[in-house]
Amino acid sequence: MSATFEIEIATPEKSVVKRQAESAEIPGKDGYMGILPGHAALLSELGDGIITITAGGSSEKYHVIGGYVEVRDDHVRVAADRIE
Repeated sequence: MSATFEIEIATPEKSVVKRQAESAEIPGKDGYMGILPGHAALLSELGDGIITITAGGSSEKYHVIGGYVEVRDDHVRVAADRIE
């Protein structure tokens, strides 16, 4: 199992981030999901909340509103309706 996974966040207008991460917290419709390398495949609707991406001891935060998240083969794709 690898120590990182790739995460992409995009809106219909632009690609926001594409990078390696050690962990991520993502707001699902029914609560937050913690994502680590090797996470089981899933597809979920996003809720309104903060995505936190952690790598190398630092973290980045993005406020997302609506959309979907897909996790598959150490690759996380977030298709957000809006990011603020």
